[in-house]
Amino acid sequence: MSDLHNNNRILTYLSDINERLTSLELRLADLESRNSPHVNDKMAVFLTVPDSIRKSLFAVSKLNSCTADEVSEITGRHRSIENKYLNELYRAGWIERDRKGKKIYYSLSKKIDSKNNDYWSAVEEVENKLSKLLG
Repeated sequence: MSDLHNNNRILTYLSDINERLTSLELRLADLESRNSPHVNDKMAVFLTVPDSIRKSLFAVSKLNSCTADEVSEITGRHRSIENKYLNELYRAGWIERDRKGKKIYYSLSKKIDSKNNDYWSAVEEVENKLSKLLG
């Protein structure tokens, strides 16, 4: 009988924990939605990409079509790090990849859909502004 009583207490305790977690998740989602308003500015969207990955994105933009080795020469980081960053950019839709033999070539995404087109425009906009500033 005590095992049944202990099991009921455990189930009640777990149910209470589950309710608290659900409440916390709802509160966290509410806070995140308040702190992350939707951004319409293309430049601002582009700048939401972390600095490390943005550096790789600029390198791909500069080279047009390149491998992780070529990107690593520009960024000064190891090829394996660049490979990781390039794959993250690919999954996010910023760049495309194309396998040619044993090598994978990366290029900026030029898809027609509006979301990726906004990214492409933002990259071009940043590049143009940097070119004007840096000469």
